[in-house]
Amino acid sequence: MIYLIGAGGVGSFLAPTMVCLVGKNNITLVDGDKLERKNLNRQLFTEADIGQNKAEALARRYGCESIAKWFSETLFEPSANDWLICVVDNHPGRLAVLRTCDMAGCKAIFAANETHSSEAYVYKPGWQDTRLDPRIMYPEINTDRSGDPRARSIGCTGEAQAANTQLVTANFMAAALASHLYVVWGMEAKKLEAADHKHLPHKLVNNLTRQETFKTGEL
Repeated sequence: MIYLIGAGGVGSFLAPTMVCLVGKNNITLVDGDKLERKNLNRQLFTEADIGQNKAEALARRYGCESIAKWFSETLFEPSANDWLICVVDNHPGRLAVLRTCDMAGCKAIFAANETHSSEAYVYKPGWQDTRLDPRIMYPEINTDRSGDPRARSIGCTGEAQAANTQLVTANFMAAALASHLYVVWGMEAKKLEAADHKHLPHKLVNNLTRQETFKTGEL
């Protein structure tokens, strides 16, 4: 099962792609937020969806399952074969996903963007406390508690959007990078010898002037 955590700016573009890749019966959308009119300029919804829970609205459109709640470490129990694709815009949510992966042995992909730039990166439980651990790459994940929707009644476009206006193209690119990493690690990596995984990308970055690939085995 693939749990797509976050059904807003990035998640609304990623959901139909993942349904095409793995089938609607293998996707569960997770989000506790409701759609507002101001979201329509960068999220893949229609006016008919305003006021509805985002995960439920997308799930009805694409025929997959949904959980209309904010993600937490106790929301569900993933298996080691599951993937958590985290496209929330706050560090508490990302940290909860990382801790869930460590406990359950499942893998994760994270995607995020700013106004013009986008990135996505993979996490496997065996990478905990190494340079490939997002908590090492981005130490603020461990300490930043701002923007946690579980603690305050804000949506995924609340404080973060007010502080950082995003373009729909950046949301779309973040979704594209995340889906590409799933193809690499969720579909193709299993066909390779473990020793060859060092040649695969663990992080992809795109901005206005360049695209960067960071391979797993690079120092």
